[in-house]
Amino acid sequence: MASADRARPRGRISFARVPCETPRYRSLYRPVELVSNAALAAWIYPCWRTARIRWTQSLDVLTRLAENTRRPLVFYSWHAYEPLTLCAFRDVPPELMPTGIGHDGLLSRMLQRATAWFGFRLWIYRRDSPIRPKQQIIDMVRARRCNIGLFADAGGPYGRVKPGLPEIARATDAWLVPLIVRGRPIIMLKRPWHYAFPLPFCRLTAYSGNPIDGRDATVDLCQDALDAVERQSTRLTVRTGN
Repeated sequence: MASADRARPRGRISFARVPCETPRYRSLYRPVELVSNAALAAWIYPCWRTARIRWTQSLDVLTRLAENTRRPLVFYSWHAYEPLTLCAFRDVPPELMPTGIGHDGLLSRMLQRATAWFGFRLWIYRRDSPIRPKQQIIDMVRARRCNIGLFADAGGPYGRVKPGLPEIARATDAWLVPLIVRGRPIIMLKRPWHYAFPLPFCRLTAYSGNPIDGRDATVDLCQDALDAVERQSTRLTVRTGN
C-alpha cells in the first residue's frame, strides 16, 4: 500500500449550484465551525499519521469493478464510524477515493473544513432549496461520474438505512459498497452523538462487503448487507483483538 504522502487530489469543498435561500443567522455559526474543525483536525492528525490500516477486501477488486463497468462506487456506512472511516481512506488509490457528501447545516459544517484539510473532496447539498437533497446528489454524480461516500443513517435513526440510498444508486447506475471500520484503541462517544474516535498508533480494519448492483438495490437489501458486515466485524474484532 502506498504511503500517506502519496500524490492525490487536493482537498476542496464545493457546493451544489441550485437555487436556495441561506438564512442570515448562519453567519453567526462561523466561530463555532472554526473551533470545531480545528479541534477535530488536532485530534485526528496524530492518528492519521500513525494508524496502521488494513482492508479485508483487496482494493484491486473494487478498482477493477469501477474500471470495467465504468460505473461509480457508493461507499456507505453508519455515521458512528465517520472519524474511523476518514482515517481508513488515507492510503486508498486516488481512483477509488470517494467524494464526501455533506449539507450546509451547522452539524455538517463543524466537520467539513477539517475533512478537506486531510485531502478529501467534499460536495455540499443545499437544504434550503426547492430541489430535494436526493435529487441534488443524483444530479452531481451523473455529471461528475465520481465515487461518493454516504452515511446510511444520516439525518435519521441510528443504524437504519434511509430510502434515499438505494434510490440514488439506481438513478446513477452505481455500485453500493457496505463498509464498517473498526479499530483499537478508540474512544466511543455516545452522547450527544454516536462517534468512534481513533487514538494515536491505533489499528484500523476496514471491512467491506460484496458490492451491490445499485440497479437492483432496495432498502432491505442495503440494510441487511451493512448489518452483516457489522456483525462480521464485531465477531472478528473480538476474536483477534484488532
